[in-house]
Amino acid sequence: MSSPTELGFEVLRALWLSVPVLFAAALQILVIKQDWLRRLKRPIDGGRCLGGVRVFGDNKTWRGLLVYVGGAAVGALGQGLLRFPRLEIPGVDYARPLELALLGALLGLGFAVGELPNSFCKRRRGIAPGARGSPFWVVMDQVDSLFGCLLALCVLWIPPWTTWAVVLGLGVGLHIAFNGVFVLLGLKKSVF
Repeated sequence: MSSPTELGFEVLRALWLSVPVLFAAALQILVIKQDWLRRLKRPIDGGRCLGGVRVFGDNKTWRGLLVYVGGAAVGALGQGLLRFPRLEIPGVDYARPLELALLGALLGLGFAVGELPNSFCKRRRGIAPGARGSPFWVVMDQVDSLFGCLLALCVLWIPPWTTWAVVLGLGVGLHIAFNGVFVLLGLKKSVF
């Protein structure tokens, strides 16, 4: 990036790119609060243990995975109604619903699956689901899903390093803000 204008563009692109996942996160809040899709409120790890310790824990459920994938697909479809061509991902035709749904589903999948390695490692370290741990784990809790989104996005478009930097930097703030909503609704104990 060579100018403030280019940085501003990257920030706007990162915000636009985050819309599907933010929509999915808002939907996830509603689904949890209303306890919808109860039958899918089953741990992804099926309660299995590795070395006497749960693989991921109770907080990583099939319901969450479905809501993030489906919700982000719907959020991306909404972007097709409100177009900002300069901010759109190159190679994705925002006028084609199937391509938009795929983009959103990939972002949602990346978000949900991106949290699993961190959860796995935290369980190995004896950190309970939802617990903070050391500052390292606090940071990992904020960037794991963002990194997963960016990796999943590589199926359709390889983001330049500037997009990675802005998404990870800006995304941490958005992630913390959404955690604050979860705290206010009594769904989490801490924003970190």
